[in-house]
Amino acid sequence: MQEFKYTAPHTFVLLQVKDQDGSTTVWNLEGGAPGALARTGWTSTTLKPGDEVIMTIQPLRSGAPGGSWSPEKIKFKDGQPIVVSH
Repeated sequence: MQEFKYTAPHTFVLLQVKDQDGSTTVWNLEGGAPGALARTGWTSTTLKPGDEVIMTIQPLRSGAPGGSWSPEKIKFKDGQPIVVSH
């Protein structure tokens, strides 16, 4: 992960995705509002640059590198869940 933007009105994850040819593309993924995430225990430091994550996203219909993400559909690359305190 390149960056986690915990800003109103929506959060964003900038995710570096490895392409088949070995190059990387940055995907801009929009998430819920910080207030909604905070109610479930997320903070601005829950995700950090360099974290390796696996995300199930809703891609853009245009096929451009972007879409939306949900905190229920993200985990660390090793399969560990993202643990937040409530």
